[in-house]
Amino acid sequence: MPEAWKKGDGPQQKDRRRTKSSKSGSIRKLGPKRPDSPVPEGIALPADLAQSWLVWQCQMVAGVIRGAIYSKADKKSDETEVLIASWNDEGGKEVEMKEICREVFTDGHGVIRARQNYGEGELATCDLIGCPLVADDTIVGVVILMISTRSKSQQHAVLQLLQWGGIWVEKLVQHDMAKRQEFGNFSTNLLTAALELPALSLTTLEIANRLADRFDCERVSVGLRKGMSIQLLAVSHNTKFDPRTQLVRRIEAAMEEATDQLKTINFNGSRRSDRTPLAVRAELTAVVKKAHYELSRQQSFGSTCTVVLRGQFGYIGAVTFERPANHPFDKETIENCESIAKLVGPVLEMKQRDERHFFQKGIAALSDMSSDIFGPAHLKLKVFSIAALLLLVISSLFNGMNRVTAPATIEGAVRHMLVAPQAGYIKQSISRAGDLVKKGQLIAQLDDRDLSLELQKWQGEKNKLQKVYQEALAQRDRTKLSVTLAQIEQVEAEMKLVEGNLSRTSLIAPFDGVVVSGDFSQSLGAPVEMGQILFEVAPLDSYQVVLEVDEFDVAGLEAGQSGRMVIAALPEATFEVSISKIVPVAVAGDGRNYFRVEATLDQSTSMLRPGMQGVAKVDAGERRLLWIWTHSLTDRLRLWVWSAGL
Repeated sequence: MPEAWKKGDGPQQKDRRRTKSSKSGSIRKLGPKRPDSPVPEGIALPADLAQSWLVWQCQMVAGVIRGAIYSKADKKSDETEVLIASWNDEGGKEVEMKEICREVFTDGHGVIRARQNYGEGELATCDLIGCPLVADDTIVGVVILMISTRSKSQQHAVLQLLQWGGIWVEKLVQHDMAKRQEFGNFSTNLLTAALELPALSLTTLEIANRLADRFDCERVSVGLRKGMSIQLLAVSHNTKFDPRTQLVRRIEAAMEEATDQLKTINFNGSRRSDRTPLAVRAELTAVVKKAHYELSRQQSFGSTCTVVLRGQFGYIGAVTFERPANHPFDKETIENCESIAKLVGPVLEMKQRDERHFFQKGIAALSDMSSDIFGPAHLKLKVFSIAALLLLVISSLFNGMNRVTAPATIEGAVRHMLVAPQAGYIKQSISRAGDLVKKGQLIAQLDDRDLSLELQKWQGEKNKLQKVYQEALAQRDRTKLSVTLAQIEQVEAEMKLVEGNLSRTSLIAPFDGVVVSGDFSQSLGAPVEMGQILFEVAPLDSYQVVLEVDEFDVAGLEAGQSGRMVIAALPEATFEVSISKIVPVAVAGDGRNYFRVEATLDQSTSMLRPGMQGVAKVDAGERRLLWIWTHSLTDRLRLWVWSAGL
C-alpha cells in the first residue's frame, strides 16, 4: 500500500477534486473530469486484484450492504460494462448500479445517489456511491458501494476514501503493465537473438544463459530429441560438458519424463522436517516425477521444473530449470516459462532441421514423399482416391438401365365441371372435395327463391291471358284470339325457361366418382356468378398419370416405354405405368422448363385418388454406368460452354 494512501489525501489531490450538484440535490458528481476514452490495449484491471481490493474496501467502510467493480466490456460484446468483482450479491439494485457505472464512464466523475429504496417491498433505504478507478489518465473500472443511509458529509467521506484507495489500484495496475511489458520485451529480444545466431549449439546456449538470468536459476538445460531419446545440447554458463556424467544423464532422464507425459513437471525438492514421507509419496504419484526426484536429490533437493518444447511436427525437446530448495517455482513463473518455450520451440526445430546432412535431407524428403503415397498419412484420402478410381473403371465398362426421374401427379381421365347456371347464392352444400358421390346424388343446392317468384309471376300472367282468350272466344273475335294465343305461348316459353333454371339449381353428380374440388360447407349464402365452376367430379375407375419431365431428359422418352411410380401417400406400394403421350409443348414453372408426359396405370386400384403426387422413374434404355451418372452434368456444361461462346 502506498504511503500517500496510508496517510490520507494530500493537498494536490484535494485541489484536483471538485463538487458538482444536480438540480434535485439527490445526485452529486465529484472527482477529476476525465475524457470518456476507451481503455487502451494492454491497460486492464485484473479480476483477482479487483476482488481483493473490493473486499478490503468493504471491510474498511462501515455499513456496506453490497459492493461491485465494473470494467468496460469488449467491443464485440453487446453490454457496455462487465462485472469483474462483487461483494455480497444479495443487496439487489443491479439496474441502478449499472446506470451509475455508465454515468461514471461517460462523465468521469464520482456519483452519489441518496436514499434509494431496496429490499423486499422497497421498504429499506440506502445510498449508492460510484467512483472511477483511474490508471494513466484512463478509467479502467468503476467501484460502486451500496451503503446504509447517512449524511452528505459522510457520503463525501466514503467517496473520498474510495478515491484514495483508487491511487493504490492505479499503482498496482501500472506495476502489472510494466511487468508484462518488460516480459514481452525479454521474449522479443530472446526470439530475435535465437533467429540471428547461425548455429544450433550457439542458439541453445544463448537461450539457456538468458533464461537462467531471467528466472534466477542455478542452471538451465536445453535438450532436443534425437531418435527416441533426448540429447542435452546446452547448459547455462557452460560452454562444454561431458555427456557421460551422471548429472547429464539425470537431466536427460528428467526431460524424457516430461516429454513422455507431454506436460510441464514441477518438483519442489525441499527436505524440511515438515515434509513427511507420505507427502513426498503423494507428490510423486500425482504425476510421474521419479527422474526429477533423482535429479533434485543429487542437487541437495533443489527445486526443478521441466517445460516441453513443441514444434510444428510435435514435441522436439525440453528445457529444465533448477533453483535452490528455498526458492521454488511459483505459478506465474511456470506460465512464463511455458510461454517462452512456445516461442523458441519452432525456432529450434527449424535450426535442427537445417543442420541435417545433405543425404539426411534427401532421405527425409524421399521418406516424406513415400509416406505421403504409401504410408498411413492421409489414409482416408488415399482410400477414397482408390475407391473412386475403381468405381470409375467399373462404371465405364458395365451397362445399366437409364431411368428418367420426374415428379408425377394422379389425375382423373375425365373431369366433369358443375357450374353455376345463373347468378345466385349457395343455399345448401352437401358434399365437398374428397367425398365419394353416386350418380344422381345431390351435391349442392342454389337459392331458388327468385326463380320461384319469377315462375309465379309468369303463371299469373298466363292465367290473365287465358281469361282474355276466353272472352275473345265468347265474342268470336278472331283477331283478338290470335293475338292472345300468341301471348300465351310466349308466357309458356318463359315459364319453361324459368323451370329449367329451377331444375339446374340442384347440382347433381353425373356419375359415380369423387369430388376433386369445391367446398362451400363454410360459405353458405356466398354469391356465385353465372358460369362459375363450383365443383369438379372425377370417376374412380379411370385415371391417368402426368409426369413433369425436365427438358434435359425428355429426348430419351418415347410412347410405350414403361416405368414405376411411388406415391407419397402410399410409399410402400409401387405402381406400373406406361407412357401414352408426350405433349410437345414446354411448360415454365418453379424456375425450370418441363414437358408434360401422360401415362396410364397398368392396373387399377381403389387406393388412388386424383391429386395424389409422387415420383415416377421411366426406363429409357441401357447405357454405360459412367454416362448415366455424369450425362446430366456434362449436358449442362456443354450448354454453358456454347452460351459463353467458347
